[in-house]
Amino acid sequence: MYADLHIHSHYSDSTRSPEEIVKKARELGIDLLCVSDHNTTAAYNELIPLCKANQIKLIRGAEISTSFEDKEFHVLAYDFNFKNKEIIDICKQCETVYADIDLELIKKLSVDYKEISIEDFNSYNRNLKNGGWKGFDYLKSKNLVIDVPSFFKLISDYNIKPKNSFPSIEYVINVIHNANGKAVIAHIGETMKNNLFEIKPRLKKLKNMGADGFECYYTTHTEETTNVLIDFCQKNNMLITIGNDDHGGFNNRSNVKYEMGAIKIDFSKLNLKDIEILG
Repeated sequence: MYADLHIHSHYSDSTRSPEEIVKKARELGIDLLCVSDHNTTAAYNELIPLCKANQIKLIRGAEISTSFEDKEFHVLAYDFNFKNKEIIDICKQCETVYADIDLELIKKLSVDYKEISIEDFNSYNRNLKNGGWKGFDYLKSKNLVIDVPSFFKLISDYNIKPKNSFPSIEYVINVIHNANGKAVIAHIGETMKNNLFEIKPRLKKLKNMGADGFECYYTTHTEETTNVLIDFCQKNNMLITIGNDDHGGFNNRSNVKYEMGAIKIDFSKLNLKDIEILG
């Protein structure tokens, strides 16, 4: 049985609908999946019946943005109570941080580009099939960005700083636990550029903060990073998960394909402990 526990839908920044995700999973022989959209669980009203109808097993989850050592770190929250108020409030806080960054960038760009304005941006209705998010989609429609790196180059060039910060990673982990969920640190290898000198000391630190596991198998993790993460998790009886961070092609690079099935790992190599699997 193959699993992919880090997939995005068009309810956050993927090009794919829940129906298209399930169809793709069937084509690829993925038997267990989790749609872990950024700071939202909106896909699940469609996803649960779709997985049931297609005999695909499902773990409920989301990917939550946090702050750790002045960096943006993502935490995969699995099998938590979707109605938990603290989780809902955290997700709203994170979305506000991203929205403020978009607005600040649009405001500064409007000085240099007459076709850009806050009023135009506010009235812009994006097509979810494009993937991405409103600020990116709007600027792409104006031919000011072509891909994610070009968007973040504008963020850097215009010195855009968020008005507010993401919640701390320790706080988010505690809230996930209060919502009866599991907190798995997402793609630490990608976040820290597979620098094991930087990664290794932070594994114990994150464990001591309450992290339940690590996303050991990931699209851009080197073999060395993967082995270090697996070894740490096995020695500490922590969750071992896999994710390809599929965005329906939106976040693909010339040399990296974030696609379901890019890494296929048998379920037996994972450690999901008592995470509830639907179906």
